[in-house]
Amino acid sequence: MVSNIKKTASILAPMSNMESAEYAASQIRSAIIQGGFKPGERLIEKQLTDQLGISRHPVREALRLLSREGLVEMRVNRGAIVAELKVEMILEVYSLRSALGKLALKALLSGHATPAPGTLKHLEGMANKALKLARQADQAASVANDLAFQQAIVEASGLERCERYFAELTAEIHRFNNLSRIAYTDRESDATNYVLALYEAIKAADLPRAEHIWQAKFDRAVERYLAHVGAGETGQEAPPVLTR
Repeated sequence: MVSNIKKTASILAPMSNMESAEYAASQIRSAIIQGGFKPGERLIEKQLTDQLGISRHPVREALRLLSREGLVEMRVNRGAIVAELKVEMILEVYSLRSALGKLALKALLSGHATPAPGTLKHLEGMANKALKLARQADQAASVANDLAFQQAIVEASGLERCERYFAELTAEIHRFNNLSRIAYTDRESDATNYVLALYEAIKAADLPRAEHIWQAKFDRAVERYLAHVGAGETGQEAPPVLTR
């Protein structure tokens, strides 16, 4: 019994500061995305360390990481606060995701090459699922599938940095979606025009068509978002649409 305990102790190591920082960043990121921490709210290190059960150093590293991701702002004399959701920021996120996606499509379909069968099967499954989910009352699964479809395309490109940056920007989209609480009105047409059509273009290795659909999707998202913001500024009820 004693020998077994010694053996276990020798192969297990305590969580390192790096692992603690990644754990803290994951927990804080999730709370920000879900709205547990509101835009503009101070993130007090002592409270975070108490809740997470770790020391201040990994918490500070976690806040620096989230600052690089755009979820947290580091301010003089105030410390870390949850980043505000500004119009300029949302538009920048859309522009970056659009550009990264087109870069991924070029890598995926370069030389008119057809993507691997496994990749096509994975994308086909999500594309077919998009239309089914669009017909359901609950939009959460439809939104999640759409974002996963976008991410799968970027991942299939094999561009590691592109994949990483795109995933970080997805966190911003999730946060906006959760805080806006706006409902879709045209999920079926979105699924048909921007998901199924994009899959068919990728399957046919039609890069110009795929790029056109991808750009149109983000142009439409920006159009909807600006309409929503404009209605809010004029005191009217915002159009019940959710951009992504």
